[in-house]
Amino acid sequence: MTKFSIRALIVLAICAAGLSGCSQEGTLVIHNSASTEFNGFVDGTQVTIDPSHSYEATVYIGKSLAVIGPDHVPVVVEGSATTKRPFSEEVTIKSGETTTFQIADDTGALIFTNIHLRTVTAVATRACDSLAWGSNLLEAGRIIPPGSTRTIQLGAGCWDLKVTFDPDELIDIVSDIPIETGQVIEIAWDTTFVYTPPPTAAAR
Repeated sequence: MTKFSIRALIVLAICAAGLSGCSQEGTLVIHNSASTEFNGFVDGTQVTIDPSHSYEATVYIGKSLAVIGPDHVPVVVEGSATTKRPFSEEVTIKSGETTTFQIADDTGALIFTNIHLRTVTAVATRACDSLAWGSNLLEAGRIIPPGSTRTIQLGAGCWDLKVTFDPDELIDIVSDIPIETGQVIEIAWDTTFVYTPPPTAAAR
């Protein structure tokens, strides 16, 4: 074997070692501990994760020939669930390690369906022991036409609900709606609606 051939083999061996040895990857596991489905993005990839399920991704960090590259990289996790407020958080992924990110409930929610013949133009709340109403919880310019549904996130507590509907800015008040973090309450609203808590497990 000539000296040229030997040198070429050495160069190829170094390149192969560099390509295989300097690859930096880490594993990211997103676990949905929330009671409702998560929808969002993980490192720019759209994902949907059912409650009690996980999403796993291999995150490429970097490599270079015969030179050790970075050993970590930030990844952005963002999104929301019915019982998880919208968030955006940076997670550091380390080479050769598995990083687990937990999605947890941080709010309750109303699934509000308008079964009345008139359009709901605003929905506001107040604590059950308060006289002051909060601002409209519907997004700017959004309404709830007859037959339509909106999701309204509410923190844990007891709430009164003020429903404003057209054409004359009429108001209906629904009193004493207790809600817990992670709980979803469905309301089929018209002007005769009165909230009745579901029976407890012991009552059933």
